[in-house]
This record gives sequence, C-alpha cells and structure tokens, in this order.
Amino acid sequence: GIPVVLLTTSTRDAVIDSRYTKHVEICPFMHESESELLGFVKGLSDKYPGSKVLLPVVDECAYFVGKYYDDLKESFLIPAPNWQAIKRINNKKFQYEAAEKLGIPIPETWFPESLKDVGELADKIDNYPYVIKPNVSFEWKLKSASTKAQGKKGIQVNNREEMLACAQDLYVPGFDFMIQEVIGGRDERLVTFLGYIERNHKPSSWFVRKKLRQSPIDFGYCTFTESCHNNVVLDQSTRLLEEIKYHGVAGVEWKLDPVTETYKLIEINGRPVNTTGCAIASGVDLPSVAYFDAIGYPLPPVTDWKDGQKWAWFAMDFWSAKELISLNKLTWRGWLKEAFSVEADAVFSRHDFAMSTKYYAGVLKTILVMIFKKVFKR
Repeated sequence: GIPVVLLTTSTRDAVIDSRYTKHVEICPFMHESESELLGFVKGLSDKYPGSKVLLPVVDECAYFVGKYYDDLKESFLIPAPNWQAIKRINNKKFQYEAAEKLGIPIPETWFPESLKDVGELADKIDNYPYVIKPNVSFEWKLKSASTKAQGKKGIQVNNREEMLACAQDLYVPGFDFMIQEVIGGRDERLVTFLGYIERNHKPSSWFVRKKLRQSPIDFGYCTFTESCHNNVVLDQSTRLLEEIKYHGVAGVEWKLDPVTETYKLIEINGRPVNTTGCAIASGVDLPSVAYFDAIGYPLPPVTDWKDGQKWAWFAMDFWSAKELISLNKLTWRGWLKEAFSVEADAVFSRHDFAMSTKYYAGVLKTILVMIFKKVFKR
C-alpha cells in the first residue's frame, strides 16, 4: 500500500516492470550534471505532494544524496547517510583509516597516487598475490575511466611485472586505485553485516550472511549467499559505523584471514545492497525498518533470524556456476540441487510475476543464443 516512485536513468531498468512501481521518473545522469539532477529531484516535491521518503539503492545515488543531503532534506525524509558520513565511505582509504583508529583489522593496503608511486611500491612489497581495486567503487563503471576490469570489482596480480603492467593499463588521472593483499580462503569466509543504523548511530535491526558464490568468481558480485550469526562481525561493524556517524541501511563486508584468523575489513556499502533480499527472506526487512523510522513510526527491532536461509541471483549465479564447473569445482547436478534450497531470488517473486517473467525471459534468451552460437560454430 506504499506508492513507490522509481528514479532511474535507464528505460531498461527491470524494476520498471514491477507491480510495486507506481510511477517511473527518468532522471538526468549524475556524471553529466549534478546540478541538473539536483534540480530534477527537488522538482519532484511539487509533483508528489505529502511526505516522501528518499532511499538511495546504488553507490552513485548514495554519494549524490549524501553530498546534497542538506538541500534534499527540505523536501524529503532521508534514512540515509549525510555528507559527513558518505564522504568517508565513498573512498576506501577513509574507511580503512577509520578501522585502524579503532584497532579493527584491515588487509595490507597501499594507495599510490601515480604510476611512479606504483613503481616505487613494486620494489618494496612482496606479499603476492595482490588485488588492484578502485578507491571509489562506482568509478570503474564509468566509460571515462576506460578500464579493462570487465565487470570485476578487482584484478589480481601475482608478481611485480603483472602489477606494473596492470597499473599501466588501468591508470587514468582522477580515478585513484588501491593495491591490497589477497586474503586467502574460500568464499564462505566472506561475511557481511546488514543493518539499519538509527540517527543516534546505533543499530536497531541487523542481519549477518556469508557469501557462497560470486561472479566473476574471484572478485565479483555475490550471487549465492545464506544467513548466519557472527558476533565478531556484528561487533566490528557496529563500532565502525558508529565511528563514522552513520545513519541508514548499510552493508559491511569482512573476510576471515586464514593466516591471522581475524576478520579483516573489505568494504562498507552506504546503502541497501543486493543481498538485502536474504535478510528480508529471513524476516529482517531492513528497507521497511528504514521507511517506517523515517516517517516516525519505528518498527520493533529485529536482531535474530534462522541460519541457513539461502538467497540467489540466478541470472548471475548461472555464470558463476559455469565458471566453477569448468574448473571442476562444481557440477551442474550440484548446482541444480542448491537451486531448490533457495528461499529468495534477487529478481523472481511469485508476487511480482510479470516483472520476474520478463526479466528471466531475457536471461534465457541470452543463454540460448550463447548455446546456439557455440553449436553453430562447431
């Protein structure tokens, strides 16, 4: 019964077809003109009268809402971080500084500011492999960055020569990257805290899940996950978010280092992440918690759930499974068995059948075209 207005730059956004999307606004692209986007969003205040809750759900939107928080709060209720918090989250360098201040473990991480810095760094570090990642996550999605990341969140380098070559290939002035040790161990060592942090910077409801698969399989986006409990991750996440004076829905990812047996910070996401669906399926509906808190009717806190509740993004998990099967780390039979144990899919819902059908019809078409081309080539 809550009317939802989707703001998006793409007419192909799958959520447009959702039965829960009552109105769609095609807005200007932030990277072309922030001022034009700000004027557009503020203009919606007159178009949609009454109280309105503004909730950013991708990195660029979290950055934009945080940067113009003071302008936007005149027209919207915003259960999301302001500029003081988001500017510390937006750049991973500041995330790690906040963690170090609290004595929270972080990976060995370097922040070169030029190719010269990379060359000097390559002569003194030897804890290979390392991964090269953007300081600001969404920058590698921009055409102007012109990277060869190919959808990966990071690129692994195994020796000095690979590091220098990769840095040369990726370096674009104005798009800083970091060089970080690769923490070993399987994907289930990646554990994420998801929670809603109130205006007093304390958590009201929270959830923990562990990653089972991602795509691409080395440094990619989660495609298969399940609920769990982890007091260390809970403690470190809440202390870190309180330190940066966070407010809103957040995701904080950690990885258990097999050498030190400590959970090291990977990143903070200042918004609801894709796998928030796993929390919802487990009874921890964080977007609803944020919405009702914003309008002044806070829901009862939810701080417990059943372990082993599984969530998948099958459209992407297919490709992850395909890659793992080619490496003899999974079988199609095993993957299909897992599929039938899933409580929630990232897109499919029997309550939103039209959108689900259209979305997965497109996925199936892509797979069939791929198979046809492979067979025809033979």
